[in-house]
Amino acid sequence: MSDDWSENLTLYFQRMLPLFSSLLLVFLSYVPLNIAGMGGIRPAMGMICVYFWLIHRPDVFNLGSVYFLGLIEDIISSAPFGSNVFALLVLYVLVSNLSRFFNGKPFVVMWYGFALLALIAFFSRWLLVSVYYSQFIPLPSVLFCYLFSVAVYPFLSLVNAFVQNALMKDEG
Repeated sequence: MSDDWSENLTLYFQRMLPLFSSLLLVFLSYVPLNIAGMGGIRPAMGMICVYFWLIHRPDVFNLGSVYFLGLIEDIISSAPFGSNVFALLVLYVLVSNLSRFFNGKPFVVMWYGFALLALIAFFSRWLLVSVYYSQFIPLPSVLFCYLFSVAVYPFLSLVNAFVQNALMKDEG
């Protein structure tokens, strides 16, 4: 009985590992670093993690995880409440419908896929925030954040791949 409970607890924590690692990366992205010229622009860690985990392990990273990650990102960011949740849910819908195309493709195709789908998610968040403030927010800062996120994606996908390959075991 004790071994069965221990195995169930281990399995539960392994299933929660994508969400925990995504939360850790989101928290790390909001650590204030005074880098000259950055002006508080940070990569969209939530989008990167949602895209990676929905492509590679949709069985353990579901709609609840996406919503919770967006909610936490809304709480710690200075964006209007709900804008990060909205952007991550848009990305969730897009990736869920297109994941068959990206599965098993080379990394470059998945990177281009992230660039395209993240552009749509960034644009939807920009539009929502612009409606919230009743004026268009400056587009260059949003585009720089988008380009920074696309540039950082390979490094963060390596971190997520390490979590997947080294810390998670297959259930099959």
